[in-house]
Amino acid sequence: MRALEATLYKNRVNDYNQILPLFPTLDEATVTKITADLDDVVKKASLPIQHRPGSDWTDDSYVLIGKARYYKLELEDAIKTFKYINTTSQDPNAKHESLIWLMRAFLADKDYESALLVSNILDKEQGQEQNARELFLTRAQYYLLTGNQKLAIEQLEQAIPYIEEKNEQSRTRYILAQLYQANNEDKKAYAELNKILKRNPPYELDFFSKLMLGQVSDLNTTDRARLDKYFTKLLKDAKNKEYRDKIYYEMARLNYRQQRYDQALALLQKSARTPGPNKAQKSYTYLLAGRIYYENLQKYRLAAAYYDSTVQNMPKTALEYEATAERSAILKEFAQQITIVETQDSLQALAKLDPSTLQTRLTTYATAELEAQKKEQERLLAQQEKQARQQESISGVSSLRTGDPNIDPNTFAATSTGAQWYFDNPTALATARSEFIRRWGDRQLQDNWRVTSQASGSAVTSRGGNVPVTIAGASNTNVNPGEASATPAPTDPAAQQEALVAKYRQAIPLTEAQMQASQKQVEEALFTLGTIYSQQLREPVRAAETYEKVVARFPQSKHRPETYYSLYLIYKEQPDAPKADVYAQRLRQEFPNSSYAKLVADPEYLRRTSIANAKVAVQIDSAFALYKRQEFKKAAELVDLTKQQYPENDLNDRLAFLNTLLTIRTQPPLTAKASVEKFYKDFPDSQLSSQALTMLNTYKEYEAGKITGALASTDKPVVSLFKPGEVESRLRVIYAENQPTTASARSGKPLPRKPQVPRPIINPADAPTAPSPAIPTVPTPASSSNPTTVAVTSAPATPPTSTAPVPASNPAASTPPASPAPALANNKETPAPILPTKPATAFIPNPNVQHVVVLAFPKGNPPLKDIPSLLGAYNGRFFRANNLTTQESSLNDALDMVVIQPLPNAKVAQSYALKLRGPQSPLSRLRGVGYQTLVVGIDNLPLLLQSKDVEEYQRFYQQTYTK
Repeated sequence: MRALEATLYKNRVNDYNQILPLFPTLDEATVTKITADLDDVVKKASLPIQHRPGSDWTDDSYVLIGKARYYKLELEDAIKTFKYINTTSQDPNAKHESLIWLMRAFLADKDYESALLVSNILDKEQGQEQNARELFLTRAQYYLLTGNQKLAIEQLEQAIPYIEEKNEQSRTRYILAQLYQANNEDKKAYAELNKILKRNPPYELDFFSKLMLGQVSDLNTTDRARLDKYFTKLLKDAKNKEYRDKIYYEMARLNYRQQRYDQALALLQKSARTPGPNKAQKSYTYLLAGRIYYENLQKYRLAAAYYDSTVQNMPKTALEYEATAERSAILKEFAQQITIVETQDSLQALAKLDPSTLQTRLTTYATAELEAQKKEQERLLAQQEKQARQQESISGVSSLRTGDPNIDPNTFAATSTGAQWYFDNPTALATARSEFIRRWGDRQLQDNWRVTSQASGSAVTSRGGNVPVTIAGASNTNVNPGEASATPAPTDPAAQQEALVAKYRQAIPLTEAQMQASQKQVEEALFTLGTIYSQQLREPVRAAETYEKVVARFPQSKHRPETYYSLYLIYKEQPDAPKADVYAQRLRQEFPNSSYAKLVADPEYLRRTSIANAKVAVQIDSAFALYKRQEFKKAAELVDLTKQQYPENDLNDRLAFLNTLLTIRTQPPLTAKASVEKFYKDFPDSQLSSQALTMLNTYKEYEAGKITGALASTDKPVVSLFKPGEVESRLRVIYAENQPTTASARSGKPLPRKPQVPRPIINPADAPTAPSPAIPTVPTPASSSNPTTVAVTSAPATPPTSTAPVPASNPAASTPPASPAPALANNKETPAPILPTKPATAFIPNPNVQHVVVLAFPKGNPPLKDIPSLLGAYNGRFFRANNLTTQESSLNDALDMVVIQPLPNAKVAQSYALKLRGPQSPLSRLRGVGYQTLVVGIDNLPLLLQSKDVEEYQRFYQQTYTK
């Protein structure tokens, strides 16, 4: 065991840009290598336990077995072993040692609470001096893992005197110096580094200790001159060749400390270009450059490029990875938006030029691009020739014949010292390939390649470079009778220039519609930039400048109220307070009924509205329950009372829609139709407006004599949370046909509906699986010979097995002679017709199995492409112990989904879904994107994918999980 531990400690990976690890890092590869030795340890340690169970060496043998299981990452067994020793052993030393290793096992298992409990128990024990080193180091490891570096420093200071090995003590002092530096105690760090250097440490530790001295020195004139001389000496030393990238990086850090950003960036460029054995070094080089551009120079586009390179090169296990990835995503979005603004502004400026000036400008651009392409092609050819000559020096192939057909083959053969065959000459081949591509394009090796059209639209290049003149499909192909021949793209520079000018012109918004589309892009991009400046980059001055551009350039912008409110908040925190009053006044004048104006007048408006929304949602549920029981009078009274008690809430459209349904059930058709029209006019932006429009269309069909029947609904209002603090709800109206008469009804298809964008359903509705009895209907014309009842229920459209009579809601109205008019529906003695019962759900209620969280987005939703990676970063930061994976796939024809798994049971999955609505979740940054959140059992996920019925699963979820 001692030999194995010595090997593990020796093989620790030392990344000197991070705090060095105190203990060996155990992973699958490491464990695989040492498993055989550990099995041998367990086998030998088991012999005393089996043959001398009562000896003094039994507990020591168990300690060895516990260590072996720890190193094999069999943590559960290791924990049981160490607990057993602590319970049964009479040896204080063995008990103390087992508790220390129990704490290490809990740390490896990321059970930090249990590790702290063990540490507290050790405080009460009488410690043994031979275990002091491991105790202090283990506690230091605990504090490092839990982010308390100051307490980790205290433990390391106590541990160092007990570390006897010279090199191990020096290494621990280096870790202590790193922690001192991280906590701005440079003098203490400097003292620890000097102690290391005095004890003649190993070369690598000596080298990095000297480099670190530059970061903790006082940087006066003497120190600066000494460090410059020292760095120069390090660069000249041949032994440091593999560390030159690190030397340049440390020199850049030294300049960065002195706020010499230009010199620091130049040195970082050298570090990035210098190869080195440490692959992770480039990520820290890019990260420092990104920080300079982001924090000091505020050049966000350059910062975005460097942060992107950092994320690609940095190990995902690095402590800075999550924060770096998050900032990289922000800057990537920033760069995208500012590029849109600059590009569209440039194109709009070109569109305002007169035709002759525009033609001249585009011709100039095309000429410059062709020249640049020509230079690039010449550079590539020169590079190919250089590589070819290097290859010749290795392979012995002569370069005398470089593809020139005028060279005499005999002369070439006589003077060549290498292979004489043409195709062994890489320079000749490179030149020939370049010429072929120039003339024919990059073609596949196939039969009849001359007469085969390039349907893929690959670019044909000229001798000057890669000019994007394509020969795509038949548009650029001449076909003659008896022979087809592909016409290559023009190689004449004038033709290439003309093609480029035409390409440029296509992007310029020359028509009114194109100009409006371009302006819309600029509007959205500027508003998004203002939000990024304000909320993510914390740049209030630039945020205000950007928002004011939105106000000035787009007076009719839909974002105007929010822009005013954002400017009000920014200026309220700035010395320029009068400007805040200006924008508050604009909000009150231009948008007096908006939530932003109410927030300015009452900062507690959102909190009060949120409370009111919750209470209104409960009363809507109660009113709807009365509605389903046909107690229409009580339902109407409750709706009116809710309006009086809570006049300000976000659910007024739901109340109005429920009131409309009550009117349909209790009033004549003309009054009911007027109520539907009023709702559609008053709430055009409501989620329920599409249902109201469908009702109006149904009334039109009824008035035209196409259908007869009723409008009714037994669906419960769905109350959901779309954004944190904003309560949303939705009423679903589904038409079921009893006796189809129209063409659409005969085909079995539902009546036409306006398509909806799915909204997020956090708390699915408790909708019944079987519809309630049908309710009184709108009277039907006497001329109708084939009556039809159209009911609004929660069940899908299903033809009934028998024809139900058509009840009348108006005694004065006539009824078809074939069916005598029954009594009014509110007469309890007359039973209503029964619609077919919906079959029981196929979903399985089992909250104790593994669950997944499903995010359902409308197909083609732009944010969907970034959500999986953002969720992966979020899960890695806040739910690393759960090892969650994120997968994107299709749910049905209208929805795509992102699946997060595995979660151990329904309770944990519901908690995770709730936290996804928090401010740290990437979903909180989605603006105006409708999505649904579903908690699905692992048994039910295949059933959901098979049925593709999200609403059915929501009903099952509400009945099963929310009771």
